[in-house]
Amino acid sequence: MRNQLFAVALVATLLQCCPLSAQQQSLSGHLSLDIPAIGNAAEAMPPHAPHLAGNVEGKSVWIAGGLSLLVPGAGQVYAEAPWWRAVVYGAAEVAGWTIFGVYQAKGNDATTAFEQFADQHWDVTRYIGWIEANYQQWSDQQIDKTAAAEALANIYRSDDPTISPWERVDFQQLRKLESAVKDDFTHTLPNHGEQQYYEQIGKYVQYRAGWDDHIAEGDTAIYNPSRVTQRNHDYTLLRLDANNLLSYAQTGITIVAINHIVSMLDAALTAHAHNIRIKSELKGMLQPNGELEMVPMVRVGVGF
Repeated sequence: MRNQLFAVALVATLLQCCPLSAQQQSLSGHLSLDIPAIGNAAEAMPPHAPHLAGNVEGKSVWIAGGLSLLVPGAGQVYAEAPWWRAVVYGAAEVAGWTIFGVYQAKGNDATTAFEQFADQHWDVTRYIGWIEANYQQWSDQQIDKTAAAEALANIYRSDDPTISPWERVDFQQLRKLESAVKDDFTHTLPNHGEQQYYEQIGKYVQYRAGWDDHIAEGDTAIYNPSRVTQRNHDYTLLRLDANNLLSYAQTGITIVAINHIVSMLDAALTAHAHNIRIKSELKGMLQPNGELEMVPMVRVGVGF
């Protein structure tokens, strides 16, 4: 009796899964004959559209990542991520560029300020004059006096006091003069206006004599840190302030770069997860019927 009930249930299930019209198949009423007939009818069903999961439009991982690489948050919108994630990446982008813009402007202003301070208070001709006044006292181990004298003879382009000091000096000859001093002069001065020019005159002891508050009397040694002036210290602080501001600006650029990369990776992973979720939800849950309509399907397993 139990086997008969099971057979009836099985036929009903097969009929539900594979509905047949009268024109397609006539049943005899005998289970032993009808079950194979139903199976043959199912095998004879016409070919259908590709698997449903393959027909569902997914999200391109490449498009999602590319959108967020260009505009952080755009890929999240495309991949249908929660709205707040796109907002977070967009806000980080705005914050990064704001930090850069604000501090870059402040840093540029501070740079202009310390350069103007240097041009007003540091004089390259004063620096050369100090070397010229003292180099004969320095030992031959400290300086090549012949090379120094030759450079000094050709170091001035003009003696016109109405033009800027840096315009009166041949910087190539100045570098030859500095190179004649062997170990105690650690650097040669770049041309006026270059970034290294403004860095070196405030950073290295050898340039102390160029500041307008330097007292040349008694300062005859090549290297004498105790004679670094207050003006020199003030200038160093101005440069430090400008460099800090510009460093903050670079922090903004770093935030922007990291935001683009993280947003790109997140968008790509979100698109990938979106596709997997759709396929896992639909795969095996919908099957085509004989009329190419999609109907729900429940799978039942029976063990003996």
